[in-house]
Amino acid sequence: RYLVSGIDFRVRKVLGQYIVNSIYESGKTLFILDGTQGGSTFTDFGDFKVMNPLNGDVNLCHDLFEVSSLKEVSRLRSLLSDFGFDEGKAMKVISYLSFVKETERRLGNHSPLSIEVLEQYGGTSMVKCKLLKLVENSMLSKDSYEYLLCRYTEVSSAAADFEMFLVMLTPFLSGNFQPSSGMAVHLPVGAFATDRPMQEVMCKLMISYIKNQPAACSVLIVEDGKCNQGCIIGVLKTLPTATDVHFFTTDAFSMRDEDLSVLMNTFPVRIYSRHHSMSSCSKIEACCGHVDVVKRSYTTTIDKRIRASSAFDMLLGTNRTEAEIRNAPVREARYRKETINALCPGAAIIDCGGTQALFQF
Repeated sequence: RYLVSGIDFRVRKVLGQYIVNSIYESGKTLFILDGTQGGSTFTDFGDFKVMNPLNGDVNLCHDLFEVSSLKEVSRLRSLLSDFGFDEGKAMKVISYLSFVKETERRLGNHSPLSIEVLEQYGGTSMVKCKLLKLVENSMLSKDSYEYLLCRYTEVSSAAADFEMFLVMLTPFLSGNFQPSSGMAVHLPVGAFATDRPMQEVMCKLMISYIKNQPAACSVLIVEDGKCNQGCIIGVLKTLPTATDVHFFTTDAFSMRDEDLSVLMNTFPVRIYSRHHSMSSCSKIEACCGHVDVVKRSYTTTIDKRIRASSAFDMLLGTNRTEAEIRNAPVREARYRKETINALCPGAAIIDCGGTQALFQF
């Protein structure tokens, strides 16, 4: 797990290529959480085939409508909560999906629910037609017909709101490919800087997929300081520990102290290149710690007596006495903030295991 903070492009490129190549060789699926607004400057993804879910390239939630287990229900409720659904309305949506799935099962359709199937239940008249087919085929009694129709009426308002929610999920459901080895799934969260719910949906869907196979996935986060950092911190807090994650940012130390603490606890290897902000440089100086420095001072005592000022004494220097004084050790910063602010291209400080070293890439 690498944290790379700084504006040095050479450092970001060298480390980025190394990380991407390592992930590809290990046969993992790469998720790129792109928090840059103008597109990521790190564009070389090696042999990975880059797919964009927003273009309908890849399906991230093929089983989103499955509500047969508590885990699936919890995932859907979390997504609905991000879109403003309260507890009661979210449970109505789950009841609605259960109703549709059971009705389709009675009609002989055992396939997973899809948007096309849900569109067939978009109104009371359409639901009546579905239930009447069951009555005509003697698969449903008249009393059960009335009961189910009343149950649908209770959740119909939530179902209508859920259809609006599906509009945002359509790109993630329409892809023909599932994330696989050698594939890089690009999630441009930075392009939706003013749309917090959309950012949350992308992050939630990514985490939901990763939790099914955490050891087979890796996450690369690229950020330029303009993205919703709360969204990124939320991802770091909820990612499985078996999933490798790497974070490239122009300035990690511009975050709040509590968010910065999460970063320091998440990434055991931290690399700092040149930073513009002197405030951030001061924080890096503190992270790198201090060393004991022993400074020496020298004094010279000259004997000005006439008998000691002969030409012979002056020639040999025997008319003066020199003394060296070793002062008590003083604590100084290992790397001063002025040094960090003026690091040359390709230079960075590596902080790992309590040891810091200045390295030239």
